[in-house]
Order: sequence, then structure tokens, then C-alpha cells
Amino acid sequence: MRQEVQYGTMTKDRLKQVESLVCELEEERERFAREAWHHKRIEETYGVGCLFGRDALDAARDRLQAIEAECQDERDTVRQWIDRVSDSMTRRALRLRYLDGKNWSECARRMGYADESGPRKLVERYLRIG
Repeated sequence: MRQEVQYGTMTKDRLKQVESLVCELEEERERFAREAWHHKRIEETYGVGCLFGRDALDAARDRLQAIEAECQDERDTVRQWIDRVSDSMTRRALRLRYLDGKNWSECARRMGYADESGPRKLVERYLRIG
């Protein structure tokens, strides 16, 4: 049985991919910060302009920029799709979860629900009906 739910040009799997890209972007930013710190330490040790570690820093910067571009493209597509959702509460839940990267508990808290099942059910219902 196919687990993918289709709605317009959006799928549940594609929303999961955007969610994963947001997490991947944060992880890559952390890696880049570590690489930049490491490069700074090398320059302090061997002098400014030292080529040691420059390739790793450049590669980390390239990876980060590629992921940022991919993430921005996917988020723009999802944002446009969410903007077409007529129900305000569903839009809020979708934005918080898939654009802002909040977990369901945080979505519930911000939306005034007692627990995470509220916004999750809103989204699931929309995906089934939508």
C-alpha cells in the first residue's frame, strides 16, 4: 500500500523532505561554525593567510550554500501551497511545523492546544480531504 498522500502538487513525503531539509540546514550550519572555528585556530597558530584547513572551510561553505539554496526552493514551494489553504488554524499548524521547524508540542503550545494531537489532527485531516 502506498503511504504517500497526494494533494495538489504536494505530498506528505515532500513535506517530510522539507522538514528534514530544515534540520539538515541547521546541522550544516553547526558544522560550518566548527570548521570556521578550527580554521581560525589554525590561523592563530600558523599565521593569517595559512593555507592549512582552507580547503575544508571552502568545502563546508559550499555544502552549506547548496543546502541553503535547496531548502529555500523547497520552502518557497511549500509556502505557496500553504498560502492556498483556506483554514487559518490549518495554515498556522502547517507553517509552524514545515516552515518554522517546530515540533508538534511547540505547534500545540503556540496555537493554544492542550497537547500535540490538536494541530497534528488538523494537518492530517487536511491532507486526507485536501
